[in-house]
Amino acid sequence: MPVTPFADRFETLATARSPLCVGLDPAPETLKAWDLPYSAEGVRVFGLEMVEALGDRIAIYKPQVAFYERFGWKGLKALEEVVRHIRSTGALALADIKRMDIGHTLEAYAAAWLGEDAGTPVDAITLGAYMGSGSLKPVVDRAVQAGAGLFVVVRSSNPDGIVLQNARQEDDRTVAEALADDLTLFNRGQLSKLNGAGPVGAVVGATLDDAEGVLDRLRTSLILAPGIGAQGATMADVKSRFGRDAARRTLPTVSRQIAHAGPNRAAIRETTERLREEAFALRG
Repeated sequence: MPVTPFADRFETLATARSPLCVGLDPAPETLKAWDLPYSAEGVRVFGLEMVEALGDRIAIYKPQVAFYERFGWKGLKALEEVVRHIRSTGALALADIKRMDIGHTLEAYAAAWLGEDAGTPVDAITLGAYMGSGSLKPVVDRAVQAGAGLFVVVRSSNPDGIVLQNARQEDDRTVAEALADDLTLFNRGQLSKLNGAGPVGAVVGATLDDAEGVLDRLRTSLILAPGIGAQGATMADVKSRFGRDAARRTLPTVSRQIAHAGPNRAAIRETTERLREEAFALRG
């Protein structure tokens, strides 16, 4: 049976609900503020409460898997329940796993998350590519088959990544620019009729002032943009730094700013409503 590609599903939901991506990051300080224990039960309750508070107003949620893995199989069981709840609202689940490897190992990582036969089926995952972009080919193939999305770290907002990502190759492209070109090649022939994006998206930090060269090479990618809110960037920054074309394909990601409005559901909704409208404006 044909599957609907991730880019099409996201575009439909983003148009109806907003392109805002809500990160679910149950860090110790967040759970403490919510008066929840830092445990598998605490991360489970946090995730379920966040989704319950926002209901069907959100197109996509991004649980940070590390905070669930921290508690072993109990934490992963909690994550599975949160993911099921996300998808029950009609929203998309993007597992922030940033896996990176080669061969059968990376294929196994992909099979753990992508496709309805996966251990914990989600709609998209994040990946690292600095084992070589060619290592991603099996994951891209699986994502296409499953109608899933991939978001590959291209330009991160952390200062420690700048030296590697901006290093120049013999052809004078930076490492990040070369990776962006490879992602565009992966998307060839797989473009959504709704937004022109393929299955392979990119992670580009919203706090960056020098991402134009990379974004210009990612014209067929959805852009996952962390760094809004607690890390200092705003939705207006995304529009000015990314430019109109890239901003229209961006999933602006907010985590702590929304989570720290809780645990009061009304406060969470109030904060999120404002951010939803600001995210809509990126498409104007």
